[in-house]
Amino acid sequence: MTLRVVPELYCFDINVSKSFFVDVLGFEVKYERPDEEFAYLTLDGVDVMLEGVAGKSRKWLSGDLEFPLGRGVNFQWDVIDIEPLYQRVNESAANSIYLALESKSYQCGDSIATQE
Repeated sequence: MTLRVVPELYCFDINVSKSFFVDVLGFEVKYERPDEEFAYLTLDGVDVMLEGVAGKSRKWLSGDLEFPLGRGVNFQWDVIDIEPLYQRVNESAANSIYLALESKSYQCGDSIATQE
């Protein structure tokens, strides 16, 4: 059995969010439903769904939405070559970078894993 997690992220403006994922990060639109403000995006085996909060679809909203959405959630994506992606994000959307690129090591069982 293979288990895949595909997050669905609410956004205030589907076009702005889709543009960031497609134009800056390099995702492709697998399919979309414009009338529902929904887009399914994919890149190298990573899939993400975007949904505008104003779209005509069912939503599970348990409270008021405030900018920025997604606080308290952390996603980790494995990237083959982070340097060009980081440079592209830094040039196109620098305000979306929370921390500068760094190497960080973590204890993982009996070994140490290093991420950049």
